[in-house]
Amino acid sequence: MNHLAIFDSFPGWAIVLIIVAIFGVIVLGVILLKKHVKIFKNEEKPKSEREIAAEELDRILQPVEEGLVEEKPEETPSEEEAPKE
Repeated sequence: MNHLAIFDSFPGWAIVLIIVAIFGVIVLGVILLKKHVKIFKNEEKPKSEREIAAEELDRILQPVEEGLVEEKPEETPSEEEAPKE
């Protein structure tokens, strides 16, 4: 006796409908679990655009260390460039 013979009498669209319904019940169950069961609740609050931008800048920008920065001497106008009075 073939156990899959039951599917021979079903139209193709009904099988697809049953599969979609099963996945729909699973998704609905997951949504309800996340909403009502404390273990599955998401405690993280969404961040504002300002917080996201600040974190991204902190990640990208490296702090400048005093020893690594080469200081340029301040340029003083030479006698040729100085305005003549």
